[in-house]
Amino acid sequence: MDDDQYSLDKLRDIVVPEPPPLWPLAPGMWVLLGLIVLTLLLIVWRWRAARKRNAYRKAGLVLLNNARSTQDISVLMKRVALAAFPRETVASLYGDEWTAFLNKTCPRGDFSALSTTDPDGAPDSTAISLAATWIRHHRVPVKEAKVAS
Repeated sequence: MDDDQYSLDKLRDIVVPEPPPLWPLAPGMWVLLGLIVLTLLLIVWRWRAARKRNAYRKAGLVLLNNARSTQDISVLMKRVALAAFPRETVASLYGDEWTAFLNKTCPRGDFSALSTTDPDGAPDSTAISLAATWIRHHRVPVKEAKVAS
């Protein structure tokens, strides 16, 4: 009879439990979801702030396409510089001082070619390229940054 207790007739099926429900979420999942939402909000906020901070660059590049003379390019670059730097720093600059300022604020190019071209002549591709380079890549030191109002 001891053999009878191990008989195959007495075997029962394995009972598989129900899978855990997806809802309501566990407390750890709520924390993780909250961190993901906060991270996404922070990314969007920083992206919008950077876009707003650099809107003057985009406007300057659009206006650069409409420049009809080297003088127009110079005026446009001065306007872009006034949008980014304090007026006291930029407004009085011209000639070699202006070129030195451009070279100091953007080390990606030598902007002395802008001061040697004919101001009333049509802009050549070098002048347009240098102006676009400065507009895209100039850096404003934090202590000189213009206070946004």
